[in-house]
Amino acid sequence: MAKKRIMIRCDIEGVSGVVSYEQAEPGKAEYAFGQRMFMADLMAAIEGLTTGGADEIVIYDEHYYGRNVDVEALPAHVSVICGKPPYRADWAGGLDVSFAGVVLVGFHSKFGTPEGLLHHSYELDIRDLRLNGVSVGEIGMEAAVAGDSWVPVLMVTGDSAGVAEAQTLLPGVRGVVVKESLGETGGGCLPLTVSTDRIRQAAESVVRTPPDVQPYRPTSPVRLEIKLNDGPYLEAIRRLCPNQMTDDRTLVLEKESVTATWATYWQIKLAAQAAAEA
Repeated sequence: MAKKRIMIRCDIEGVSGVVSYEQAEPGKAEYAFGQRMFMADLMAAIEGLTTGGADEIVIYDEHYYGRNVDVEALPAHVSVICGKPPYRADWAGGLDVSFAGVVLVGFHSKFGTPEGLLHHSYELDIRDLRLNGVSVGEIGMEAAVAGDSWVPVLMVTGDSAGVAEAQTLLPGVRGVVVKESLGETGGGCLPLTVSTDRIRQAAESVVRTPPDVQPYRPTSPVRLEIKLNDGPYLEAIRRLCPNQMTDDRTLVLEKESVTATWATYWQIKLAAQAAAEA
């Protein structure tokens, strides 16, 4: 029998108890608290997936520098991709067709979501992402990358606004609300024992009885529109990609797949960030 492999993509802003970037950004005074909450939610997901029958779990740490996972806490059948290596057209953060599903832990709503807790779309420089005209945030982009390999997102844990976003875009996906969004820096938080138990039970159930959710697959070719906020990053993008701007703040890329399109943007982003910081 083939092994049942599950990929976890993880972030921090959507985990239990976190309501401030002070708790989410490495180096800030309250980051240690945020990391503890992150590990609690992550370990609950691992425990549930394992009890449900997952033989192998691979984590891609998406938050900040990708150095948030305490590898000493991981069981033997779990590995983690650290350091946030860039996606390539031929490498989707370790994800491929051998995986039965993706679980998104600690995710949040996209930039501009009314009452969205810590809402943003990857960098704070990004105002909107559109895949073939559909506005998406981090949840939608990661689901679309997984869809390139025909892998569905089975479960999303996060704040109420993020989970609602996921369930609108991905009908049938299992959502686990660990806190209520009450504004950009306000949330109604549950006791950690309650939120992690919700995650554990849901994770077990999506392996035992996968939800009826289809891979998210925008049609090819894929057109990605990245609308940016004012600032040095936008100025750097304008200098680097003048012929790919459709207006003074929107970069447009088109490739055959979501992964190839996003990987192209990732290289542009790294060059623009270096230029903006120079």
